[in-house]
Amino acid sequence: MPRDYIARFPVGRDALEQVLLRRVNKHQFAENDPAQDAAKTALTKVLDDLEQEGAFSATVRLTKERDSLIKRGRSPRVAMRKLAEKGASRDALDDLGAVDPEIEFQAALTIARKRRIGLYRRNPVDRAGIQREEGILARAGYRHDIIQRIMETNADDLPDV
Repeated sequence: MPRDYIARFPVGRDALEQVLLRRVNKHQFAENDPAQDAAKTALTKVLDDLEQEGAFSATVRLTKERDSLIKRGRSPRVAMRKLAEKGASRDALDDLGAVDPEIEFQAALTIARKRRIGLYRRNPVDRAGIQREEGILARAGYRHDIIQRIMETNADDLPDV
């Protein structure tokens, strides 16, 4: 169960311990039941083993969080800023490395689809409308080359997903 949770959600040791302790405490133990103490001891041992394996690595957790934000349409710059706001250290963020430009393009497509701009627009727009759409993507933190690619892409050019 803890490995599944760690694989699905980027989490630190303390947060996972709280989640699992809530599950232990939810169980209806009798008062002063030694099974409750045994469950908490086993939980601590499992968490220690996971920590020894490196399951709570800050770099792995930050990478998962960054990738999750990008999949939801955030630009890599905005994702890094969000992680910094959450308290990630500058060194840890520097260790993450650059994001693949294709992944950034997919994130920009996500926001274009949500905002119905670029190839997802319903009605043709004039030059002012195109500039407005480019401004939306620029304020979302996307690089100029990605914005141009979004604006020039046709539905036929997209890979089948």
